[in-house]
Amino acid sequence: MIRNRLRTPGSVTFWDVILLSFRLFYHRILFWIRLNFRSFLIALPLVTAPGAAAALYAVAAECLKDPEGIRVDPYREMKQKFGRLVFRAFQLVIVKWGSLFVILVSMFFWGRREVWWLRSVYLIGLYALVMWLLAENYLYPLLAANPEASVFQVVKRSVLLVVSHPFESLILALVSDLLLFFGLILMGPVMLVVPVLQAVLRIQMVWFLTDELIPGFIDPVEYINQCG
Repeated sequence: MIRNRLRTPGSVTFWDVILLSFRLFYHRILFWIRLNFRSFLIALPLVTAPGAAAALYAVAAECLKDPEGIRVDPYREMKQKFGRLVFRAFQLVIVKWGSLFVILVSMFFWGRREVWWLRSVYLIGLYALVMWLLAENYLYPLLAANPEASVFQVVKRSVLLVVSHPFESLILALVSDLLLFFGLILMGPVMLVVPVLQAVLRIQMVWFLTDELIPGFIDPVEYINQCG
């Protein structure tokens, strides 16, 4: 349960956060589509894709904290966030895929042992694989929220969120994967909304799990007066 909120303490659940994410996305859908398209253009060279994704999450977080849309220039912020995060985002991708490769190789190695108790080590690899796949949902939101943190600090905090909130992490992963699944099936214009919708959802879930203020649950005027 959420504690430090301007809404009634304990009244917000992670289901509320999911519904809020969809509602906020729908209310500003054209804005989010333009933001996603901007990120897509930056990511076209492919090598810049990690930085573009990190910038998308960082700008999306700033825009969620600006419910009236009057304080944040998303396009200027996109350039600034990209320049600031591109190197760490690239490092994060290397760690992400490198860790996944090590886990899969370990599972393959131990799964082929003839001795049963050695083969059972495969289950540890399977557990690590599930934990890592769930933790991936928190990597970019935490990187965007902590631009000065090292990549390993971001990874550590992501894993700790999964350990402390396994059920919420599983639901978040399922919803995010379903969005991607339908986006890939329908393709076309749908892919203009899926990445940024995933970003909005993951950012607000991180805020919820870390007990941070979620602007969408309070009146915009009250939020501005509270946070400046």
